[in-house]
Amino acid sequence: MKGIIFDFNGTMFFDEEFQNKAWKTFVKQKTGRDISDDEFQEYIHGRNADVSLPYLLQRNLTKQEVMDLEEEKELIYRRLCLESRDFKLADGLPRFLDDLTAAEIPHTIATASALANVRFFFENLNLYQWFRLEDVIYNDGTIPGKPEPDIYLRAADAIQVDISDCVIFEDAKSGIESAKRAGAGKIVGVASMLDDNTLLDLGASMTIADYKDLDLLHEIEIYGGQKS
Repeated sequence: MKGIIFDFNGTMFFDEEFQNKAWKTFVKQKTGRDISDDEFQEYIHGRNADVSLPYLLQRNLTKQEVMDLEEEKELIYRRLCLESRDFKLADGLPRFLDDLTAAEIPHTIATASALANVRFFFENLNLYQWFRLEDVIYNDGTIPGKPEPDIYLRAADAIQVDISDCVIFEDAKSGIESAKRAGAGKIVGVASMLDDNTLLDLGASMTIADYKDLDLLHEIEIYGGQKS
């Protein structure tokens, strides 16, 4: 393995509580109804807003409506993040990212979030020390959402590593399916939302609870210095 691609929400930042509360608040305001756990898994976690919003609001939406409504929901989400002491990277992740950077292992992020949220995370979680914003693949309205493979194929291109040589870190059903379809060399399931057995059943090669394992680089069989 020569490169690493991270999903963000639920993988680098364990934000299920923030996401659930933001979506529930938003949908309750718009429709008066509650969202079930099954709906979260099938239509929200890891999915683009152009899938989530039409389903939740039960009507067709223009591209501009999707963008406006998504930002309305994200304002709730970002406020919840800033108000919480739990707005931080997953345990052990900063050190793991330090190790990746020191070993010159190509790495980036591929997320269903829009640019406004990506910038929010970069600024408030100091991601600039480990990632180049221009290498991050995000929902810009041109990429089919997960479980389609496009987002991970673009991320592999961004770090100039063949997708078959990439390790993908994912936490969601749609994201693991996306990584599988893309042809990822290895998929690490992060058990922030789903349990180990579920992640393995979905197709993860291995699972982790967080990034505190000092042997993680060895376990995922990744080696530094390949980036030209």
